[in-house]
Amino acid sequence: MPLYEYECQKCGKDFTLLQSASVNKDETKCSHCGARGVKTKFSTFAAIGGKSATNSGPVTARDLPNPDVLKLPIPRLRSEL
Repeated sequence: MPLYEYECQKCGKDFTLLQSASVNKDETKCSHCGARGVKTKFSTFAAIGGKSATNSGPVTARDLPNPDVLKLPIPRLRSEL
């Protein structure tokens, strides 16, 4: 389920809700004052890493925080044990 950010038109507080995409957003109430007059805000997200996504090429093992994670054995199926 996605996170939605709202601003209350009555008290002016910003709040975030974890809501299903199928929820009627017009029925959303302010988590601070309970008012129904809330306005959806555009959300942003953060990415870990110092490189710009527009200028970088494909991700390589050197880009990972722990490159050894790629050396883990392939998991075996329970039926193979």
